[in-house]
Amino acid sequence: MDKNAKGADAVLYVIILTVTFIWGINGLIDRQALTTGHPLEVNFITTVTMLVVAFIYLLSAKLAGIPFHFHKNTVIFAMTNGILVPTAYVVFLYALSRGALTTVVTITATYPLITFILAVIFMNEAISINKLTGMALIVIGLYVFVKQG
Repeated sequence: MDKNAKGADAVLYVIILTVTFIWGINGLIDRQALTTGHPLEVNFITTVTMLVVAFIYLLSAKLAGIPFHFHKNTVIFAMTNGILVPTAYVVFLYALSRGALTTVVTITATYPLITFILAVIFMNEAISINKLTGMALIVIGLYVFVKQG
């Protein structure tokens, strides 16, 4: 592997860890918002804020010369996510308002199992022993985490 590839990998992992950290604090922030607000109220405020941020990103992209083509495929899949993400978020907020923060966040954080299975089935992603081992460890960890007694 050359020096440029190693540098690109390092940057990628910094980006991934940044996202992971942000998602990690998200549950704490949501829990605090739910101490005084209903899950639908929290979702509404979050969504409005996201809309403002999205317009800032759009403006930034236009100023940077990043073209938006709105290809049919892009629009369909992005709109599907636009329905699924806030729906999942509201359900997550309801769970968070009723359950322990660590329980709700830990169990919902196993969603890569679903992604893995669907990617293998629908996108022909390669399966390796390392990937299967990782997925098995998630299942085992989830079992240990939720096991009563």
